[in-house]
Amino acid sequence: MEIIKFNNLDFISGRAKKAVFIAMAVIIMNSPGYAQKEQIRSYDLENLQKQQPITTATIPASEKVLLDKKIDPKTYMLGPGDVLSVFTWGNYQGQHTLTVSPEGMLLIPEVGPIEVSGYTLDKAADIISSNILERYRNVETAVSLVNLRVFKVYIGGAVMIPGAYAATPVTRVSEIIETSGGFLGAEEGINYRSDYRGLRSENKIASKRNVIVFRENGDRLKADILRFEVTGQTKYNPELGNGDKIFVPLQELGINLYGIFGAVKNPGYCEYSERDSLADLIELAHGLALNADSHNVEIVRFHSDNRSTYNINVDLTSGNWNIELRRDDRIFVKEIQNFHEKYQIRLVGEFEFPGYYAIAQDSTWLSDIVKKAGGFTDLASLQEAEMFRVSAEEIVDPEFERLKNMEVADMSESEYEYFKIKSRSRPGRVSVDFLGLFIEEDTTKDFILRDGDVIRVPRKSKVVNVIGEVSNPGILSYVSGMDYRFYINRVGGFSDRADRGGVSIIDGITGEWQKAKKGKVVRAGDTIWISEKKKRDYWGFIKDTLVFVGNLATVYLVIQQATK
Repeated sequence: MEIIKFNNLDFISGRAKKAVFIAMAVIIMNSPGYAQKEQIRSYDLENLQKQQPITTATIPASEKVLLDKKIDPKTYMLGPGDVLSVFTWGNYQGQHTLTVSPEGMLLIPEVGPIEVSGYTLDKAADIISSNILERYRNVETAVSLVNLRVFKVYIGGAVMIPGAYAATPVTRVSEIIETSGGFLGAEEGINYRSDYRGLRSENKIASKRNVIVFRENGDRLKADILRFEVTGQTKYNPELGNGDKIFVPLQELGINLYGIFGAVKNPGYCEYSERDSLADLIELAHGLALNADSHNVEIVRFHSDNRSTYNINVDLTSGNWNIELRRDDRIFVKEIQNFHEKYQIRLVGEFEFPGYYAIAQDSTWLSDIVKKAGGFTDLASLQEAEMFRVSAEEIVDPEFERLKNMEVADMSESEYEYFKIKSRSRPGRVSVDFLGLFIEEDTTKDFILRDGDVIRVPRKSKVVNVIGEVSNPGILSYVSGMDYRFYINRVGGFSDRADRGGVSIIDGITGEWQKAKKGKVVRAGDTIWISEKKKRDYWGFIKDTLVFVGNLATVYLVIQQATK
């Protein structure tokens, strides 16, 4: 209940006081708190849509109205239910909190009813001040808006729950649509589409761009909720007034669209709206991408036969580029080739300054980058250095993929050899002779770098690994210039099961297997492998021999009998 406060009523006669108290009762009955206890009755929305049943809504008590801007007294139109504060001082002192009656009147004690509905807040304040001055001299008046009126608006069409809903003068179209359950088909998230062909005739999707607001005075407004969501500009999402009716139509599927593709931030199709221009569609696409070629935009438009098309070339830097678009136009924004391409490589390991370095594609040499990185550290092992390249040129080897899914027993001898070689290979490894380039200074060994290349230079291993049939296998310290026999002796020599002729050296860099030879120098990081001596089955050999001789004798007898 609103309280009306009078500073001094002693000078008012008994009959006048009675009139004041009657006026107070009328004000209380017309206040929002009193009116909000009544339920809004259902209504007929026949002029908007007939496809869904009409619902009713109860106007909730408005404790706090959220504003997106301050109320402008020069534009805010008063109506029944608005609550005003009228403060006077001078010969007539008082502070009155009054509600505009359903007839549009403001009943001011000791002054009388004043019509304020339909006037702006500024104009109503002038009218109230003039009426008070007609009765009292030397009185100053201040009028302010204390609370907003609540009224009904109607919504129908492609929303989840059409019906009547409570609104205030600062409620916008999108808020009522959200209150009514949202747009039909909104759960599908279809605002933009890369292609419209997947939509079926049974799809029912609300239009977010062509929402119609019917005003009580007969005016029609269009709300573009999609544009409001993209840009945040409230001019596309108008405020509501008493008795407004909102109609949300359905989208036409596959037609009445326009699309923008190429160098924009959000390419795709979206619903067409009349009087849209090229700038509007670019705005809906969240603007041009940085690599957009503003001089080379193409519009594909249908001829009047609605079947054939023609092209319009537009330069966005010209003075008259913002042309009006038509239904089902398609805009293609070309990209600038190699725009801000970022070419860089990575150095890992024993460089003075490892990390990422920028290069010029196909014109920066490996030696240039190593020089820029300060060269190698004293611990760098150039014989183990590697370079890797992973690019679009790297393709999957279908033959190797096929062999990976086969059992070894099912492979032919050549297939197995190919599989072993491919298994040992390291994808993307580039054959670079680091020793020849940086130690022997042979510039013919230099290599041109490409974006994404990685160069790894490890520390010197200074170890040799001996495994297999030896007395004490394990890792040994590397000694320069020694062959495999030196390391086998250091681990205790061959075991009894060792195949002394089956010693292999596995290259620590390439993984290549080589048969050990006397005098062949083992390098740091290499592995010496000693295989086990194969066991011979003498009894099996004798048995197989006897079977063969017996079969041979049988064949001889058959031939002898046949020639008699």
